[in-house]
Amino acid sequence: MKFFFQSILKNRNATFILISAVCISLFSWVDNFRFDASSETLVLEDDLSYELYEQINERFSSSEFLVIALSNDDIFSNVSLANLRNLEAELEQVVNVANVISVLDAPLFEQPKLSLVKSATNDKYLLIDDLDLNSAKQELIESPLFNELIVNNSGTAVAMQINLDDAEDYDTTVKQIRNILNKEINFKSYLAGPAMIVSDTISFIKNDVLIFGCLTFLMFFVLLVVFFKDFWSAFIIMSNASLVIYLTISLLGYFDWPISIVSSNFLALLFISSVAVSVHMIVKLREGRANNLADEESLAKIFIPCLYTALTTMVGFLSLLLSNIQPVIDFGKMMAVGVVVNLIVSFVFIPVLIGFKGIAKSSEFSLSKIYYRYLYSNTKKVFKTIGIPAIFLLLPVFIYLSLGLKVENRFIDYFDESTEIHQGMKFIDEELGGTTPIDLVFTLPEEEILIDEDDFFFSEDSETSQYWWRQKNMRLLKSIQADLNQMPELGKDLSIVNGVLLAEKLNDFTEMGDLELAFVRNSLLTNEKAKDLLVSYISPDDRSARITFRIIDSFENINRNILLEKIDSYLQTKLENTNVEYQISGLGVLYNNLLQSLFGSQITSLVFVFGAIFLMLLLLFKSLLTSLIVLFIPLIAVGFVFSFMSIFSIPLDIMTITIASISVGMSVDYAIHIAWRFREEQKISKRDAEINTIHTSGQAVLITAMTVIIGFLVFVFSNFNPTVLFGLLSAVAIFISAALALRLIPIFLESK
Repeated sequence: MKFFFQSILKNRNATFILISAVCISLFSWVDNFRFDASSETLVLEDDLSYELYEQINERFSSSEFLVIALSNDDIFSNVSLANLRNLEAELEQVVNVANVISVLDAPLFEQPKLSLVKSATNDKYLLIDDLDLNSAKQELIESPLFNELIVNNSGTAVAMQINLDDAEDYDTTVKQIRNILNKEINFKSYLAGPAMIVSDTISFIKNDVLIFGCLTFLMFFVLLVVFFKDFWSAFIIMSNASLVIYLTISLLGYFDWPISIVSSNFLALLFISSVAVSVHMIVKLREGRANNLADEESLAKIFIPCLYTALTTMVGFLSLLLSNIQPVIDFGKMMAVGVVVNLIVSFVFIPVLIGFKGIAKSSEFSLSKIYYRYLYSNTKKVFKTIGIPAIFLLLPVFIYLSLGLKVENRFIDYFDESTEIHQGMKFIDEELGGTTPIDLVFTLPEEEILIDEDDFFFSEDSETSQYWWRQKNMRLLKSIQADLNQMPELGKDLSIVNGVLLAEKLNDFTEMGDLELAFVRNSLLTNEKAKDLLVSYISPDDRSARITFRIIDSFENINRNILLEKIDSYLQTKLENTNVEYQISGLGVLYNNLLQSLFGSQITSLVFVFGAIFLMLLLLFKSLLTSLIVLFIPLIAVGFVFSFMSIFSIPLDIMTITIASISVGMSVDYAIHIAWRFREEQKISKRDAEINTIHTSGQAVLITAMTVIIGFLVFVFSNFNPTVLFGLLSAVAIFISAALALRLIPIFLESK
């Protein structure tokens, strides 16, 4: 390796030109680097839950929707309703909007009350017909179909349900709707729904990357100048980190690997890794110059520990490939590529830069001296007698607390209370029946003959005799919907049942027989607005019926997994003696399956990564005891971080899953550097090995840890709570990793 670095230093101009050429050639691929917020990023291609989700959308039309809640002092006045009509017309022109349902589209049957037969042809509408608006408002409030769908219980707010066409993402759609609402001064508006949650999540992530990324970059640079007391050293480190980021995102653009919500922390983690490698290299080079060592010799000495830290970090992230969650798998692949790029670029680009202008000799080890004098030597005896036994005793406590780690989150908790989306979700949850949907699909078997196809009321377009519009089957749907509606986590329900209940209300609350149900069905199919709504809740062949429930995401004690288990248990019992098949799907189910897979995949990947790292440590140190000592550091670090999350009720979710990788990666890196340097120093002087290790590799660890901790604490000022948690937990993970490596490794190896 010495010859390799000597060649780079000697041919720095040619190497710089080559690097520049590579950067220019990859420039066109930077534009292809993108965020992907589609549902496909949440699952594997062969995931059964997603396949079911797609099948249901094909059978009934897309289940994607947005909800706009509108309120003013007199929402049911002619002026407000006219403004509402104009707003609806504008919204229907927005890209990806299939249709808009509002109070203006709700047929009224009690102005005056009509018979069931007459209501099929004589329904009335707000603004079209001359109606008593107060009476109309009351009818809508009491409607089994429209209550909480388009009007709240008090009649002080109305909602527009915006049903969306299938699309890769709805970012443009949400932006256009927001622009329209921002111009609307007649209503106080709230916007929510699954598409908006995803769109705003990506928007917050992009803003955080831009704003806090720039602030963190600047803070890193300032801190490095302060710690090194040298502008050029800090410039080299930050330039190298920038080049690593640029080349990596270019490669990801080339391979068309988009960033998802899970991998949104990718750039921050890669930045940390690059800074860590660069700092160790600069510290070693400055130390070498102070000892009159050639730069190529210093680089050759630091290469082996950096190589193994890169390999162990790669193993840590490649372990995520064992997950059954597609974005987690993609994140592992991205980080593995980034680590390789980081290693290659750092040991090529940094030698080129120092070839142009050498760096200063090592100055006073201010940080390491402060640490050694006040935090290490003065507490060494106490730590040996009390601290180390305490750590071993805490291991089972960490394991126990980690088992209590929650795998649950509420989407509303992603966003700060001051944000528009948080306020919108809360208002719609409280007033208009929730936002996040789950779907229950009930299917009759093909072999069941329910009705003669030649029956006079059977429509010509029916493809099969399997027919949900039968009294006995409708009773079953009614019962299921009524029972599930008692669960406090569930808000508005919607199915063909709601339309039937409305018809029965007009029929003096008399239960409908087969003939009347057929009449209702055919009447709905002749009304274009009703038909658009109907096809979302019953299949074209009439065999499958869908009930959609909206989850009250702001419900304090919500647990999606328990909720879905309760629904499944209820349906199993309810349908035990029937031949009706049921399926549970929707975005709510996909997200829940994702969350529930996180913990299992985390355990699997951690078992694998610890085993793989142990084998690599054996190869590096050729000592069982040293390998076990080094492996002990990430074990404690992960246990502490998981315990911290458990104690403070921080759930494991699609964002915080990366924390374990950070803990393992950084703690192993720190431990390898400290252990490697300690063994090298022991060959020179066993007596001085401890202090020399702290003053060399320890200095690099201290600079890296303090810079990264302070830099990542900037993220706690974000309005996007996952970013806040990422910054906080990253800081905790790195602090523990550095503290354990600096404290335990020298003590353990000294007594070896």
